[in-house]
Amino acid sequence: MFLSKHSNGTYYLFYNQFNGKRTCVSTKTPNKSKALEFLQTFKMKSDEEIKSGIKQISFNAYSFEFLKYSESVHSWNTTKTFRSTFNEFQKNYGDIDLSAITQRELSKYFENRIRNISVYSARKDQINLSSMFTKAVSDGYLLINPCAGIKRIKIPEKQPRYFSFEEFQYIIDNIADNDIKDLCVFAVNTGLRQMELITLEWNQIDLINRIVLLDNRNHLTKSKKVRSIPINNKALQILQQRMGLKDQKVFTIEGNEITQKSISNRFRRLMRKLGMRKGLNFHSLRHSFASWLVQKDVPIYVISKLLGHSNLSTTEIYTHLRGKDLQSAVDLI
Repeated sequence: MFLSKHSNGTYYLFYNQFNGKRTCVSTKTPNKSKALEFLQTFKMKSDEEIKSGIKQISFNAYSFEFLKYSESVHSWNTTKTFRSTFNEFQKNYGDIDLSAITQRELSKYFENRIRNISVYSARKDQINLSSMFTKAVSDGYLLINPCAGIKRIKIPEKQPRYFSFEEFQYIIDNIADNDIKDLCVFAVNTGLRQMELITLEWNQIDLINRIVLLDNRNHLTKSKKVRSIPINNKALQILQQRMGLKDQKVFTIEGNEITQKSISNRFRRLMRKLGMRKGLNFHSLRHSFASWLVQKDVPIYVISKLLGHSNLSTTEIYTHLRGKDLQSAVDLI
């Protein structure tokens, strides 16, 4: 472990990782005295980790381990976002020791992501890295999560884009493919997420009690909680029409299973063909379900339960539609 002054005037600390590979970390100072203080602090931290029984591992090795874990408990899309985050982080820092990643370095990394990419990417990276570090603590690779002291990045609030009743009826009247039409009608009448819809099987349908049971067997729900969705008359009609089809999945296209990519692309092309407003996509069907319920004065708590939100604040993005409540309030003055 030694210090070396870079051509830019800054001192760098060079040390060997657990696998014998030499790496370095910036001391962030051109002052030798301060650089020596950094070296001493770094050495004390390393000694503390050794005494505490902290296992040494590189970022690359642990991220690979974490992705294997993610594949067993998360959806394919969630694991994909983790992989993307880890790849971007490695481009900036290389394969450094997991324990060498500091809160300060992470703060700078997130700031750069906000400045050069977007606040949305930075927030997603912060959430993903924090999840990985939390598990690394429980696995004995870290003493603390370096993300723990960093304030959660806030993203600007965006109003959900949803279809008006007239727009949705126009879409349904102009869909030639009955499989796509059934999927859209069922989606807007149940509020199910895209993956919940395309993985839905007949054994999850209880026609006697008129409920859809999302039990995490065929697909992990986002909150990982079991929930049941009541089936209204329009959704029931769709199910009765499709019962004669010999498919395990409730929704297929010409007997073939639907993928997220295929249905998203089909729906996007349909929106363009019909000249619909920009920004409307398949997820807008779920937004429409929630927005229409709000406009019918259904309590926000009930809507939250139907959507499967783990936090009521997530559902509150729809409350701006309750214009009548606000008008009534100011009329009291």
